[in-house]
Amino acid sequence: MNQLFKDEKEIRIRRPVWCSDDLWQVLAGRMDLGRLKVVFSFYRAEKKVFRKRKPIKVSEWSEKHRVLTMSVLPGLWHNDVTPYLAGVMDAAGRPFVREINLCKTPQTGGSEAVHNFVGYCIDRAPGPVLYVYPDEKTAGENSKDRVLPMIQASPRLRSYFTRAEKDKSSFRINLQHMIIYFGWGRSVASIANKPVRYAIADEVDKPGFDPGKKETGPLELIDKRLTTFRNISKFFRISTPTVESGNIWRELNSSDVIFDYYVHCPLCGMLQLMDFKGIKWDGGSDADPKEIKNKNLAWYECKHCNGRWDEDIRNRAVRKGLWMVRGKKISLDTWLEKSRPMSIGFHIPSWISYFVSFGEIASAFLLGLDDPVKLQDFLNSYCALPWKDIVVKQDETQILAHKNHLPSGVVPKNAAALTCGIDVQKYGFWFVVRSWTPDLSSHLVQYGYVTTWSDIETLVFNTRYQVEGKDPGVTMGIWRCGIDSGGGKDSGDDWTKTEEVYDWVRKNGRGVVFATKGASRPQVKKVNPRVIDKMARGNRVILGGLVLFFLDVNQLKDLFHWRLSRESGKSQAMTLNADTGVDYARQILAERKEKDRTGKSEWVQIRRDNHLLDCENIAAACADPEWAPSLSFMIKENLKKNKKRKVINRGVN
Repeated sequence: MNQLFKDEKEIRIRRPVWCSDDLWQVLAGRMDLGRLKVVFSFYRAEKKVFRKRKPIKVSEWSEKHRVLTMSVLPGLWHNDVTPYLAGVMDAAGRPFVREINLCKTPQTGGSEAVHNFVGYCIDRAPGPVLYVYPDEKTAGENSKDRVLPMIQASPRLRSYFTRAEKDKSSFRINLQHMIIYFGWGRSVASIANKPVRYAIADEVDKPGFDPGKKETGPLELIDKRLTTFRNISKFFRISTPTVESGNIWRELNSSDVIFDYYVHCPLCGMLQLMDFKGIKWDGGSDADPKEIKNKNLAWYECKHCNGRWDEDIRNRAVRKGLWMVRGKKISLDTWLEKSRPMSIGFHIPSWISYFVSFGEIASAFLLGLDDPVKLQDFLNSYCALPWKDIVVKQDETQILAHKNHLPSGVVPKNAAALTCGIDVQKYGFWFVVRSWTPDLSSHLVQYGYVTTWSDIETLVFNTRYQVEGKDPGVTMGIWRCGIDSGGGKDSGDDWTKTEEVYDWVRKNGRGVVFATKGASRPQVKKVNPRVIDKMARGNRVILGGLVLFFLDVNQLKDLFHWRLSRESGKSQAMTLNADTGVDYARQILAERKEKDRTGKSEWVQIRRDNHLLDCENIAAACADPEWAPSLSFMIKENLKKNKKRKVINRGVN
């Protein structure tokens, strides 16, 4: 029996007042000054449960027990690789901190730091956990690829698994003493009815976390799940920012305090906050982005000694750094002890990350100089700053100020191609013809309205435009044309305008005219071609298919107004011909950007006639580099697919 127990304990129990001397002698067996001697011990597992553990910081626990698997640096976690995350983890472990808002860039390790915190809680402070991601696929992938491997790879965490394999499902992990749930923003059911102690909302600026039209947003629903554990709960919100009205930027700025990471220069020892202005490279805005990135030709310049830092010196500076209150020279630990804030925020730009080079950052900035989409990516993914929607309210006079000396129908001498955008109406067609240079500067050559398909054929295939300063015989025709296929029902016929456009493009497109349609949802790319093989109504088969170009009109409208703001002579600047009238300007200003109830910016139509704006968007899409490079390949592949199906064409000839 003694071999089953270790460290036997001996205690003495006083005789209860209700126990007689005779009974006491029977119970005790022998008397020793009125005390009973009882020998007992705990099992090893019981000792583990009752043992009082020595307090340990989350960052210290991580170095002892967190094992990285899907990482460029696999193995035990080391705080000196991403030293700024140690402060984030330890601050989250403070008992009075309830909300942690992490505004970060990719490749900075923010999500891994939160996984470390969850691992610490599994071992030290168990309670139900809820991970929420933008969509179901991302939730399942993070469960299988991140959280489960984290538990399995750590000997300490692995001991908490049950023996049942069913307890390791994609959206729920059952441990011996707690549950880890996985949900996604667009599914209320995956979030509701789960009282949890810890909640992690990852990538909260992605569309899945947008508030619904009929119910509160996912972030509010997640917050309600913490009510049961309100006094000991933790709520992490993590994301790369998108726009000023995005979730993470609003939550960060609503925090009780925001912390920025300061570093010590290894050359002069001075403390400073790194920023993009300190990143230097030769050649300025004329430098080649690819060369800067591939050869890593950028460096950081110390604000105090002007010393040049490479990545190695940067990493040494970051290891000696510390978090400080934004706008105040007070360290994180000092402020936490003094103010005990409930909600804290951290801002993590890319230049303090071990995994991001200065050359990569400089290259992203250079690429954004001539492309607003890439400029937004630079601000979001490297500076951890939101994109600001700056839409200057303009009047017709300001639009017409972009006119130059060329009359209507004349092409600038440096033009490389002409594109045409056509907006289909019930009884006619609006159109614009715009010229383009290799740097995507453009000029409005012609705009107007025609009434028949015959007029469209004449415009697209037979019209030649005189080139500025060239002989009369030197002309230019339309290279590519897009025609909107989203029209309404025509009168007196069972065909819609959509089907009419499809039919005309198939018969008369000649590899020049293509059908377009505004996308119903935001797209990653401005132009997204797809092959369709059925008509919009009646599922009538289109033998061989039709290439339909879906356009993200919001991106194209943003791009159009950004180009209007460019100074003449700069890349992507826009000009108008000398005959452009007020009618054009009024249609261009028929929409303006406004914020909805959630603070999200969207284009709103304020006048009925916005046709020329739509035409401009289509013409710009035709010149965009994202336009499909190999349409014939897509059509051939679709033909093969239809042959395998043995489809009989009963629709369009």
